Amino acid sequence: MDRTSLRKSLVRTYLTFDGRSLGIFRIGLALLALLDLVRRFPHVRDFYTNAGLLPNHTVLWRPQIPRLFSVFFPASLGHEVWLLFAIGAFCYLCLLVGWRTRLFQLFSFLFAISLHNRDVFTENWGSVAMGALMAWSLFLPTGRRFSVDALLASLRARPDEQPDDLAPERLPEPDQRPFVSLACLGVLVQLAVIYWFNYLHKSGETWTGGTAIHYVLWQERIITTFGLWAREHAPFGLWKALTRGTLILESTAPLLLLAPVFKDWTRAVAIVALSAFHVGIQLLINVGMFSWAMMAYFPLLLSEGHWRFLGRRVPMRGRRRTVYFDASCGVCFQIVRVLARLDVHRRLTWVSNQDVRALPKGVPADLLERTILVVDPERDRRWTRSDAFAQIFAALPLGRLWAWPLLVPGLRQVAGVAYDAFARNRTSISTFFGLAACGLPPKPGALRKAPPEPTEIPFRAWVREQLPYAREALVALMIFFFASDVSVANVAMPQALRWERRPEWMTAVMMYPHIYQSWSMFSPDAPKTDSMIYADAVTRDGRHVDPINEVSSRVATLPLEDIPKRLGLDSFWCDYHLRIVSMPAYDQALLEWMLHYPERTGREQDTLVSFDVWLLGHTSPAPGETTPTNVQRQRILQWVQPPPAPPAPAATNEAKP
Repeated sequence: MDRTSLRKSLVRTYLTFDGRSLGIFRIGLALLALLDLVRRFPHVRDFYTNAGLLPNHTVLWRPQIPRLFSVFFPASLGHEVWLLFAIGAFCYLCLLVGWRTRLFQLFSFLFAISLHNRDVFTENWGSVAMGALMAWSLFLPTGRRFSVDALLASLRARPDEQPDDLAPERLPEPDQRPFVSLACLGVLVQLAVIYWFNYLHKSGETWTGGTAIHYVLWQERIITTFGLWAREHAPFGLWKALTRGTLILESTAPLLLLAPVFKDWTRAVAIVALSAFHVGIQLLINVGMFSWAMMAYFPLLLSEGHWRFLGRRVPMRGRRRTVYFDASCGVCFQIVRVLARLDVHRRLTWVSNQDVRALPKGVPADLLERTILVVDPERDRRWTRSDAFAQIFAALPLGRLWAWPLLVPGLRQVAGVAYDAFARNRTSISTFFGLAACGLPPKPGALRKAPPEPTEIPFRAWVREQLPYAREALVALMIFFFASDVSVANVAMPQALRWERRPEWMTAVMMYPHIYQSWSMFSPDAPKTDSMIYADAVTRDGRHVDPINEVSSRVATLPLEDIPKRLGLDSFWCDYHLRIVSMPAYDQALLEWMLHYPERTGREQDTLVSFDVWLLGHTSPAPGETTPTNVQRQRILQWVQPPPAPPAPAATNEAKP
């Protein structure tokens, strides 16, 4: 292989992402962000307002880590938090559909790190992996494919289209350019670093002895329902094999991701094996967003070869339809222009009502003035109104997802009524947008050819030419920052490669956006002990209640002799139970939250007169055993209602001698 061929091969392997992969990645990233937001809805009061366990003044004056940035810090009340949530959801939805993609990539990143930094106390490595993922995405053109931006660009390219231009061979091709950048290498190395250092840090006896997963499954705070069933029925040999398999997979993942040869095969193996690995983790234990965040990277590993392979397996035939539409209706024609571009498999043939000879036999010419008509050319089946649109949607990629609401009984009738209402008002809708309306001429200036592009100012043209170089310089700087943090934050890094005197400002660059690079889950050993907190609170009418676990877990009965099986905590409460014991600065917030118990229940008789908050822990059973040992309790907080103050002495009017 000559030098030129070698250089091109290295560029394709390490510096190139397929545009389709970038589009799928954007969709997955937006869905990940929306899932991360929605799972916080039940915790707005308890973890995002001043009536909760982590009021903003406590978080700001007693931060768990230094250097925090969050737009949530000024929000103290529930409605303020919900307003910010709505803004974040809007940014994520715009990213999902790919509208103003570059802008909303940045806004989504800022909102995500604000969301995570507001409650670092209850976050885990899932938020760090997600933050790093969104940071790298800022340098990727994720709106090139499968986006509103790409669709609008295609429509603007030919604003004066005629019905004949909708033939499949005449439609503009989607953007097929691969993306070449140093950012692609950064993403690959980021993935390799996560898996490699998670492997290196697993050096303890539970990992080398094959008992790690057994002990992880005895963490009642994080085990799932399926994990509990598997723990009670699967033999220890399975958990030992999976422990070994985890080490093998994490140690070989960097090779699969960065292999210089056979990359299509090695990355396909990585996608399948690592996806199965993370799905297995999610089925057994609750680790928050970590598994989903890691899998969100994987679409970027799909190369052009993978897309060709998948394309050969997509049924190009079948669901072919001929669509007859009214081209004189301006809004109808614009809708058809959009649908024709979404039909990437070219299953739909578009026929204008202006071509009278092409109409099917028995179809009156005026039918298309009332409804759209879809015909199955093989079986001569015909559909009109909303049923026709159901057939059109079904022919599009993933179209069955969009078509089924139009076919479900009840919804089908509603869709029919909506279609008829649109058909009756299509003339006024078209004229409102300045389009041709069923034989009426369009408004002056509507649908005319776009004016020629104005001559660009030389300085602006020069700046545009320099933007790719500026992007690559920023990517190189980001790789340098990430590498410096990897060298400092991971104890497994060889001493010769550690940067002992890193400037403080470089540390701040990684800490403020919550993207630091320490990777050591369940390291160096899986925990052999488990713990939870519970409250024994006495109400005014003498009942014993547990305000903490009434909210956090599925267990709220007292007394507790030992940690119940499968507490059912989500990742937020799991980390709160774990960390509050070692963070006495947050005890006052916990005390005040406990005293607000009657406000949360709405019953005055739930006013507390005393409570104790306990740490309950035990040693997990060894392999072959099923009963925890060494149960211990430790009081971490106590409160008793102070006695009422004695009445003030009555005032007298006697004069002093």
